[in-house]
Amino acid sequence: MSAELEPYRAKPIWLSRIVERGRTFVDHPFLAALLVGGWIPVAATLLAVDAAEASTLFLLGQSLACLMVVVGPYDVWYFDRHLLPGFFKDADETLTADDDTALSSLSRRYDTYYTDYWWVSVGVWVVLVLGVFVVSQPYFVSQGVTTPLERIAYLCFFVYWLTIVGLRSHAAVVTVLAIRSFAENATLDIDPLHPDGLGGLSAVGNFAIQTTVIVSLGSFALPLSFQIAAHSAFGGFVYAGVALFVLLVAANFAYPTYKMNRRAQEIRERLLETHKEKIRTLEAQLDMPGDDGEGSVRENQLLQLEIQRERREFRDHQNVQLYPLSVGIITRLVSSLLLPIFFILFEFFISGMIQ
Repeated sequence: MSAELEPYRAKPIWLSRIVERGRTFVDHPFLAALLVGGWIPVAATLLAVDAAEASTLFLLGQSLACLMVVVGPYDVWYFDRHLLPGFFKDADETLTADDDTALSSLSRRYDTYYTDYWWVSVGVWVVLVLGVFVVSQPYFVSQGVTTPLERIAYLCFFVYWLTIVGLRSHAAVVTVLAIRSFAENATLDIDPLHPDGLGGLSAVGNFAIQTTVIVSLGSFALPLSFQIAAHSAFGGFVYAGVALFVLLVAANFAYPTYKMNRRAQEIRERLLETHKEKIRTLEAQLDMPGDDGEGSVRENQLLQLEIQRERREFRDHQNVQLYPLSVGIITRLVSSLLLPIFFILFEFFISGMIQ
């Protein structure tokens, strides 16, 4: 890795800093994340929801929504400290040596965007989630959330929940923008002999898929969301949030995949054309009349070897699988989409049996 890329992760996002403080007490980042914030939705739920008054379906939906954000601080820390910097470090291996400046510029730009502008994505969810909280009070009262303490605790749960969802959404947006800029601005070098079998571009797929998995955890909130929508006069708020979530899951992988595949195709076509021109030039030199001496014979042998090498490289570039045409990547993508599909089916086919 180039030395220019080392210092770019100097400024972690605020929640990562909190998790890092927790690591002074518990070194493992997952346990530290639970210590500094993961317990909040559980405590808020226990204070707000009385199992004796709430329906079984509401308790199940609330439990799943709570489970979804318990790991939220760790998700944010992992994206901030590993996924985003890891993408640029791995991507550096696919760039030509003279392109480090462009890569450093991109890494600093999206580090700043993720760290400093998280409030934009969170703000969208503030409007949607707090809107749902306000207009759905009659439904929450019917489930036993009635006393001032219970309502305050449930409001705390919603605030915590929207913060985590907003930060996850922000990570998805940063992922899409970073991969798009990488595809458009970086001088990619497709290596047909790279161990990943994708010309060295697997770093893009790993980044996109892991972020998609993090975002897809929002599926755990779908049962509760559909329940609230069914019992609210303003269910449109809920359905808008669900639509935004589904769009994020789909776009987080589909758009980067499209951009990288198109760019890789363009690069391969240029490389193939370059190899064709070199082969034609060498063949023309081989066909030129020359002396019949030993020097001429030796030169022709060297030309033939060079032609063979160019043809071999042409075939290697022609046959290399381009991202994302890999069974492993496709399988991981499908797996990340199973959660939304499962919980949508849960709402339509299983929830009626529980009531």
